Amino acid sequence: MLEATGSEPLSFDEEVKMQQSWKEDESKCTFIVHATEACKLPSKKIEKTQQNEEDGESGFEVDSNLEAMIGDVNLFLSDIEESYESDIEISAQAIDSSLQAEVDIMIARKEFRGKGLGRAATCTMLLYGATKLGIKRFFCKINEDNTDSIRMFKAIGFEECNYAACFKQVELELQKPLHEMVEIFERYGDFSIIPCCAEQ
Repeated sequence: MLEATGSEPLSFDEEVKMQQSWKEDESKCTFIVHATEACKLPSKKIEKTQQNEEDGESGFEVDSNLEAMIGDVNLFLSDIEESYESDIEISAQAIDSSLQAEVDIMIARKEFRGKGLGRAATCTMLLYGATKLGIKRFFCKINEDNTDSIRMFKAIGFEECNYAACFKQVELELQKPLHEMVEIFERYGDFSIIPCCAEQ
């Protein structure tokens, strides 16, 4: 898992410090991925998520669904290098910015891999990044032997733009006008949004 995600092993104290830094760092964004089938959530609440949101009610209790956590998806925000800016067609509807974001996705539990959950979570995060944060370019760096991840990102429109031989990593990118990105993410996402309590 550490090799696949390019991560370093952390002690409990280091993990706590890292989570605190993520909460305070405006250049990072994370979504925790839960498997709906593993959640303790009545079907009636799923059907009424929009009404729950309007009423300020929670359709999802984090504390009672810790076992349903199966991974996460993250964005690391930065300014687009000048060499990329001239290649990007800016949509009139896009938020005025020159942000790019590196994206990574992890489905930690093997029994939930290969079910499209990683793709749905990734598209949800990318949709959020494009529409709420104004990100113009997304990219990811993947070990060349992680063929499943490479195939997933290519399936949602990412194209290879670089290869780092020293790290044996492929870099893929997606940079399109906002309306095209939204169309891609909504088409391949196959996701639903269930609100949870703000304090959670």
